[in-house]
Amino acid sequence: MNASEEPDWQSVERHAVSLIDKGHELQRLGCDKEALASFDKAVTICRAISDKSDPVSLVLAQALDNKGRALMDLKRLAEAIPCFDEAIQVHKEIVRGDGTEQDVRETAISVMNKGLALMRLGRNEEALACFEEALDAFRTCQSGEDIARALANCGDLYTREDRLDEALAAFDESLAMWEAATAYEPDASKGDYAYTLFSKADVLLRLERYDEALDTSGRSIALQRAIVNHVNGPKERKDLAEALNLRGDILNKLGRTNEAQDCILEAAKLNHNTGKP
Repeated sequence: MNASEEPDWQSVERHAVSLIDKGHELQRLGCDKEALASFDKAVTICRAISDKSDPVSLVLAQALDNKGRALMDLKRLAEAIPCFDEAIQVHKEIVRGDGTEQDVRETAISVMNKGLALMRLGRNEEALACFEEALDAFRTCQSGEDIARALANCGDLYTREDRLDEALAAFDESLAMWEAATAYEPDASKGDYAYTLFSKADVLLRLERYDEALDTSGRSIALQRAIVNHVNGPKERKDLAEALNLRGDILNKLGRTNEAQDCILEAAKLNHNTGKP
């Protein structure tokens, strides 16, 4: 090899990162199967030399986590869990020293994603253990947005178990974190912030606190509309449609049936444009 040539691991790392970026773009376009193929290819090329290079091992862990999320998008939940387990193991094997904040955060993201897959499989006790482990790690490295996401995931799990007061408390704590983040970074993960507002509105509806639910759903929809105006991908339109349907349910409970029908019709139009039935 000439002195000017890159070591092989650098070209592998660069290629894998480009495949991960391509997968993200395909997901944004709603091409979930193609995104999975891109992440899977990144995993394959990294595995071949990951034991020889820590940078490639880090990219392998990221590719595995993205592959797991893509499998979840395709409802292949049982297949996603081994991806997250392997990502966690790879991270733990290459942690440098006592672990930098980035090490701690990336490992915890895979732990949290594993919890999401477990929750969707109905394995709530295991899922909650993952969320709590991830939450502790995010608090250790003071990652505010990740703390907010982990709290929202706890809230979703409590909602599934009809533990509505606990769910509401978790969503309120999550929203406080989001509001602190957006105070100095206005574009901070608007989609997750909007989803947490949507989830809180859903719990308030179930608790028959309709006026509060309506106000919270309005905040969620305002954020979702801003996201759609900026991105306008199939996932963003679907999220807005779900928020509008929820608002329609709340308005019906309040006897405001004409406004409810407007929301439901707009949601149906968005779902049609997204390719949903």
